[in-house]
Amino acid sequence: MVIHELTFYLAAVALLVLTVESCIKLLKQDSFGITLAVYVTVFAWYFVDPFLNPEQYDYLPSFLLGQSYGEVLLFLIAFRAVMPVAVRWIVRQRTTGVFATQRVSPEQILIAAGAIWLLLFVIGIARLGGDVIGAVFPIDSRAGVTMWGRGAIETSASGFLIASAAYLFNAITAFLGVLVFFQRSTSWRLLAVAMFAITLPYFFLEGARSHFLAVLLPFILTYLFYGRHPLVLRLAVLAVAFVCLDQGFKLVTAFRGTGFRELLASENPYELVDEDLRQTGLNMIQELCFANAYVETGDTPPAYGARYLSELLNVVPRAIWPAKPLIGIDYAKWRGFEDPNSELGVVATVSTGMIGGGVLNFGKILGPVAAGILMAIWTGLLIRWWEQRKSLLRLVLFMLGAGLTFNLGRDISLLVLWPVIFAYCFVRLTETWATKRFGHLPQLTTVAPVDAGRVQALAGRVSQ
Repeated sequence: MVIHELTFYLAAVALLVLTVESCIKLLKQDSFGITLAVYVTVFAWYFVDPFLNPEQYDYLPSFLLGQSYGEVLLFLIAFRAVMPVAVRWIVRQRTTGVFATQRVSPEQILIAAGAIWLLLFVIGIARLGGDVIGAVFPIDSRAGVTMWGRGAIETSASGFLIASAAYLFNAITAFLGVLVFFQRSTSWRLLAVAMFAITLPYFFLEGARSHFLAVLLPFILTYLFYGRHPLVLRLAVLAVAFVCLDQGFKLVTAFRGTGFRELLASENPYELVDEDLRQTGLNMIQELCFANAYVETGDTPPAYGARYLSELLNVVPRAIWPAKPLIGIDYAKWRGFEDPNSELGVVATVSTGMIGGGVLNFGKILGPVAAGILMAIWTGLLIRWWEQRKSLLRLVLFMLGAGLTFNLGRDISLLVLWPVIFAYCFVRLTETWATKRFGHLPQLTTVAPVDAGRVQALAGRVSQ
């Protein structure tokens, strides 16, 4: 259906041109090329699914598809137009304590991160009654209990602490994955690999693909930039990793609701796997059509930023604010997922996509523009951290943020960004300690090169 829409081709051409521009910038070592992360995100969430699952788009009206791809085009234009302003504003902001951390060794950072990881890991195991195997391999997935599982609505203080610990555990595991490539001895590198690898099965089997990607993508990106293998081999490894992720996520999607016990116990697991198993969940262009229809029917007016505000206020614990608004429940009910017997009133919440979220907040014109501005601000922050990469801590922050950019395509939400927020708090605390321990590094000055002949001539004049 999408190939019949003019706006599809206009958006595709715009995306191609902007992607080529970013690639050229990267080849010139211009940090503006980091915008490529956003363009890859747009491509994956808005251009792939119609060709993977074309039957899912046959019933959508043509005008909705045309309108939605027009909004994708508007998002790209707004993002590219705002980016230079966002970069100038964010990158020039003053920062203290960054350069003091250059005296902190990678091993010291690993010790601090590893201590937090171990503490959280022990707490998570304790929450499962000491079941180490059940903690590392939650094969019941969403049908069972996990280290950081909790009720959908927790009004007690413990609910807030459990959620915070879960995001911190996600952040610190991603931190360890990046630190693997910067340890200066084999023993420290193996220690980082061990802690990182031990926790990967938990994030994969728990059933939340976004959590697993938040841990794994920073590791993959760091390998691409700083791996010691030849570039051709690194690209080959990445291709294999992509195929494995694609197949693995198909299994996760199929079995996370019931668990993996039956699959693992079966003598012939392939009999339980649907031969036509497809990758699902990349359908943000479809959700954008639904978001437009939701606004068009008059069932809800644009929220004028109220939905973004609710996302921002999500940081307030429900123990303090019991009446804190739930996020996205009205849209999920409209989409047909209402369940009176559920704790939330719906079977599941539905992601609207970064552009669809803008439409629900500010309408069909201003909504894509607002989403483009938010992504430009986020990318400006990534560029700031990249330009501060002489500090290993800031480089790790960049890798975590770049990895989370893909998840932002599903929703511009604090629920996506919490791991990097917790990581930022860890970095700032370390920078504060480093500043007190080592002080600020002296400002380097640039000295003009000296012409020896002129110096001798001047010396001769002085002697005369």
